[in-house]
Amino acid sequence: MEFKLPRGMRDIVPEDYRYLEMVREAFIETCRLFNFKLMEPSPLEMLSTLEAKSGEAIKDEIYFFKDKGDRDVGLRFDLTIGTARYVASKRDMQLPARIGTFGSMFRYDEPQYGRYRWFYQWNVEIFGAKSIHAEAEIIDLTSSILLRVGLRDIVIRIGDRRISESYISNVLGVSDLEIISIMLRLLDKRSKKSEEEIIREGIGKNIDPDTLRSLLNFSGVVGTLDGLLSQLKVVGYDGIDGDLPRLVHQLKAKGIDNIQIDLGLVRGLDYYTGIVFEVFDNQSKVGALAGGGRYDSLPKMFGRPELGAVGAAGGIERTIIVMQERKLESERNMSERFVYIAYAQPEFKEEVATLCTELRGGNIPATYDLADKSLRKQFEAASSMRSSLVIIIGRSEVSNHEVTIRNMATGSEVRVSRAKVRSSVFEQLKIS
Repeated sequence: MEFKLPRGMRDIVPEDYRYLEMVREAFIETCRLFNFKLMEPSPLEMLSTLEAKSGEAIKDEIYFFKDKGDRDVGLRFDLTIGTARYVASKRDMQLPARIGTFGSMFRYDEPQYGRYRWFYQWNVEIFGAKSIHAEAEIIDLTSSILLRVGLRDIVIRIGDRRISESYISNVLGVSDLEIISIMLRLLDKRSKKSEEEIIREGIGKNIDPDTLRSLLNFSGVVGTLDGLLSQLKVVGYDGIDGDLPRLVHQLKAKGIDNIQIDLGLVRGLDYYTGIVFEVFDNQSKVGALAGGGRYDSLPKMFGRPELGAVGAAGGIERTIIVMQERKLESERNMSERFVYIAYAQPEFKEEVATLCTELRGGNIPATYDLADKSLRKQFEAASSMRSSLVIIIGRSEVSNHEVTIRNMATGSEVRVSRAKVRSSVFEQLKIS
């Protein structure tokens, strides 16, 4: 019998899990700096709760089933829906509420590069604030997380589908709400289909090709806000005002200027109600690393229309791919360095175990061989694990109540008394 994983699943192996922990630590520390409180919503929701965000069609994209009580339930496909359910239920919660979540999700999507059916995300949400300052804070936090893991060459693309709606109705003269919705959905396919493919699909939906082509030309304008205004006058539109200029101003006040206005960005048409954004790495083709926007309609579904909500989600797997492309493992912090304790004779293993416990008690990661390998094999193991230091305990060291500490980067060795091992190791790790 062959034992293999279901399609779209994978094991997160140790070399990838290290990167996962790097992202998790960056997320937790950034949330602390921005005063976002951490929680994790339930991984299992009532199916009706999951459908509240995306309708009954979401069943085609998720794992759902009947539990032993014959209840319709499903595995979460994102963190926002459970967080919104929780916040909406807490009417005594102090507002605005800043919430950060990190966990794994399940989606029955077609597997592809950087996308699995079981995957991790981080989410940040602000509930109860309808000012554009909330969008600016979410984008600032998103940028800070990516910077903290070492991604320095990112661009933040910002859009507002209300501008495209205004152009369709005010410039193109389309008043039918259903036709406007179809045109926006076609516009949302720009990253996946060619312009001619979109035009042909539009013709099949009784959309005038010239009208749709005008919309595609309008949405193809990308750049700074000032450059955008001059370019839009060429296509007969000068109606950009309101949230978008105010958001750009707020971000610049925060020192964030790696911004592009992208009028073709109209993600999540059934979900987002205002500003949307996506973050890309300029040197990678992996796709968006994070994205978000305002979704005031979601709290309303849970009976809290007054809350308002804005948030972002980050894809862990895609972020790890870019980190590995950049070889950012060298930025791992000191807490991940560790010590390997090697022994010359099996009878010294009890002393090794005692010393290992002492080091761990001082927050110094340490390990040792459990299988009585030769000293040479132990050094090979320490090298393959990329340990920072190797502490050697041999007959001479035991007789003199000492140990030998070898720096694996330089090859230098020092002998220290048994009583000073922990302090010596700490000092060497600090400067190595």
